[in-house]
Amino acid sequence: MRSFGEVWKSTVFQKWIMAVTGILLVLFLVGHLSGNLLIFLGPEAMNSYALGLKELLHGAGIWIARIGLLVMFFLHIRAGIILSARNRASKGIRNAKTEPRASSVASRSMIYTGLLIVVYVLYHLAHFTWGAVHAEYYSYIDAAGRHDVYRMVVESFQQPTIVVAYVVAMIVTGLHLNHAIASAFQTLGVTHPRFSPIIRSVGPLVGAGLALGFMAVPVAILLGLVGG
Repeated sequence: MRSFGEVWKSTVFQKWIMAVTGILLVLFLVGHLSGNLLIFLGPEAMNSYALGLKELLHGAGIWIARIGLLVMFFLHIRAGIILSARNRASKGIRNAKTEPRASSVASRSMIYTGLLIVVYVLYHLAHFTWGAVHAEYYSYIDAAGRHDVYRMVVESFQQPTIVVAYVVAMIVTGLHLNHAIASAFQTLGVTHPRFSPIIRSVGPLVGAGLALGFMAVPVAILLGLVGG
């Protein structure tokens, strides 16, 4: 029987980590997007939602969520780097024996889009969570004494350069999810002939849906459709 350390280091287990954490992160994105879209309902809906998150479980909820996301993100990135390195190491052997199989742009660029997403997440946190960048928009307080998230978001996305950065990041995220979702289900063994065509179409649809949903907020604000 193999030890836990041997199982942990195995390629199969790392693929499982990638798949499980990837699906959980996609579910987080769906929830995060639903909160972001409250911007279309106005400042009361947005600021009440933000305050509710902050006060969940007397303030502990948001920290539990953040720690959980940090662990998932770390494990996902670590597994991705390990698998990419192992794939590069074995690539020369495979190419020496057989012709390379055709692959999509999305699958070939997974490691690169993943690293770009890491950069974007750090920028996003610095922008809306830490107030370390674009700090001039961070400290607004609304009439009810709450952090004015609505005004912070609106005034931030009235700047074209910030909008461009976010739109590009969402395109990269959509490209990453295009291949990642189907790959995750395949890793978890969901390969029944009846479901495989559906799963192959889910990745592009979810990736495009999330990318367009997140892009809708900055683009609508820049065009004056929100907060104008």
